[in-house]
Amino acid sequence: MNSKGRVLTALTLGKPDRVPWMELGIDYEVGQKLLNKGQYTPYELAKFLHLDGIGRGCYPEIYVKRRRNEDGREYIIGGMIETRRDLKMIKLKNPKSPQIYEELKKYVDDYGKDLAIFGATNIGLDPLLLGMGLENFSYALLDDPPLIEEILDIYTEWAREVVEEMQKVGVDIIWFTDDIAFNSSMMFSPEFFREIAKPKLKKVMEKVKIPSIFHSDGYILPVIDDLIDLGIKAIHPIDPSALDIREVKIKYGSRLCLIGNIDLRYTLVSSSIEDVKKEVKQRIVEIGYNGGYIISSANTITNYCKIENIIAMRDAIEEFGWYRD
Repeated sequence: MNSKGRVLTALTLGKPDRVPWMELGIDYEVGQKLLNKGQYTPYELAKFLHLDGIGRGCYPEIYVKRRRNEDGREYIIGGMIETRRDLKMIKLKNPKSPQIYEELKKYVDDYGKDLAIFGATNIGLDPLLLGMGLENFSYALLDDPPLIEEILDIYTEWAREVVEEMQKVGVDIIWFTDDIAFNSSMMFSPEFFREIAKPKLKKVMEKVKIPSIFHSDGYILPVIDDLIDLGIKAIHPIDPSALDIREVKIKYGSRLCLIGNIDLRYTLVSSSIEDVKKEVKQRIVEIGYNGGYIISSANTITNYCKIENIIAMRDAIEEFGWYRD
């Protein structure tokens, strides 16, 4: 079984020959350190780490205020869409333009026979919440709910066309990356999700004919059933600071592929190689025992992860990840 088959089997709740490994993202400088070279192709990094899937993002413009810190990193400090007057600033790139899919098409053409290729985008919730900011969003829920619906309509209509175009390019998976929760609760009520957001997200999902993944950090437990109802096939990253993946497996493992959960607070950042291997083995044994699991970090591989721990994760997957029926 090749890598593509491995990922697609897991996404359909089957048991491949090995638990697949797929990351939503890996910082470029991490790849430079791993490969000991200044420039490299995604395929080179995938082969070095034995990754089974890679992809590219195609995201809408999101209207946020940013600040740059002393290290040169930018942080989002608020949304720019505060009132109905600000709707006129939303100008999104043409989702039918072939240029915005050129890199993704190259991934499909160059690597798609061997690796599973995903196209990443927003389903519409991330641009809404970030563009308004949580405070403005909360006020609008009370004072002007139609404003929220109008913004969500703009972004979900864009997402509908984007997922169509990405499927024409030939991707194997659509990966939606919309954070909707904190560690202890959701950013909005489940009622808002079901009554206002879900009907609009359904219009996007009607265009998705291939496996889809929903990414959100935090405590998304209250809406997992709704995500399944929408047609989502997998959830990521099941952050261990917010969810117990064993409980999620028991409740949803027969209906959802689970992706992620290797800790980014300690395990990949500062723990010993032995601890990395222990956690990877534990996830494979407890979550991947009957298939339907794709291992990955509890978000993305960041530049503060220890290089030796990333390699230890690769080695542990190779040592413990093979199914031996």
